[in-house]
This record gives sequence, structure tokens and C-alpha cells, in this order.
Amino acid sequence: MVVTARDYDVLAGPGRIIYINLGSAQGVRIGDYYRVFRYQGTRNEELYQLKNTEYKVEGFGSAPVPYQWNDLPRQILGEGIVLRTGPNSSTVMLTTVRFEIMLGDYVELE
Repeated sequence: MVVTARDYDVLAGPGRIIYINLGSAQGVRIGDYYRVFRYQGTRNEELYQLKNTEYKVEGFGSAPVPYQWNDLPRQILGEGIVLRTGPNSSTVMLTTVRFEIMLGDYVELE
């Protein structure tokens, strides 16, 4: 998970440094590439919206049943390379960013 960014920024873009809560104890090595992603339809949304509207936005009319957050595809935000690692944290430089990366976004090994 993205814990913070350099200079305590809330948003991060290409070339910026972020810090994640995975380190050498979890198998992270310098030079590893990590993908940053966000689940859609979680309770933490970027914009204010009415409850359970994410399943009504696409298509015509509403879906037969509301989608659960784990039924929706993940939103891939970008990727980065590990520059430094500690026991339980790592420093990652973002190389490719499609959307702004925010604190609390998830990471996984590519």
C-alpha cells in the first residue's frame, strides 16, 4: 500500500517518489517493478457521489443487482521501480502513471 510520498504529498505523478509498506522481509528487492492499482466502488471515492451509484453509471438503466467492489475490475494507475528497501518499507520511483496516485492505493509485484 502507498503509505506516503516524498515531501508529504498526497498525490503523486511520474518521476515522483512514493513509500510503500512492503520491504525486504516480504521479499522486495532493489530493481523490482511494482504496479499501483485501486479497487473501484470502494467506500473511499475521489468524488462525492450518492451511495451505490457506481453500478448505475455505465449502460442504459440500472443493473439487476448492485455490484460489490470485488466484482468490478481494478483500475491500474501506474508502475514504479524500487530504489531502496528496508525491513518493512520500500522507496519506489514512479516510472509510468496513467492517473494520479493517492495515499492508500495498493501495490503488487509485476
